[in-house]
Amino acid sequence: MASAGLTGVRVVTEQGSSTVAVRAIDATDESTESLDDLVAASDMVILIGSRLPEVPVRFASAMADSARRSGNLLAGVLVDQQDWESSLGAEALAVLRMELDILVSISQVSMATAFIDVLKGGYRTEKRYAPLITAGGN
Repeated sequence: MASAGLTGVRVVTEQGSSTVAVRAIDATDESTESLDDLVAASDMVILIGSRLPEVPVRFASAMADSARRSGNLLAGVLVDQQDWESSLGAEALAVLRMELDILVSISQVSMATAFIDVLKGGYRTEKRYAPLITAGGN
């Protein structure tokens, strides 16, 4: 997703019961932090995924619990979501719906990038705004 223009985002993966590996989306070097410290240092948590059976449900719930304790916005972006009809996919979708404040399904990475720009404040550089996506003829 970094190649599609998604920047300023950290990728977080579970390391243990309360620790996570963290790296910038366009980097390979990672560090280890406690989940609660990571979330406390953030103002929002955005979970991004595509293949629903691969969503780490327990980890997503732990991230949501920690974010709620810190008062963070919890958002989920599903890009071209796949396998939602499988049992694991259906379970993941149900958990995400229950745990998150916002859950959107988007068909393209560029649209996900624009939506995340909106969540982060609307634009990346001065006088350069994220693309406006509208429905209908207006």
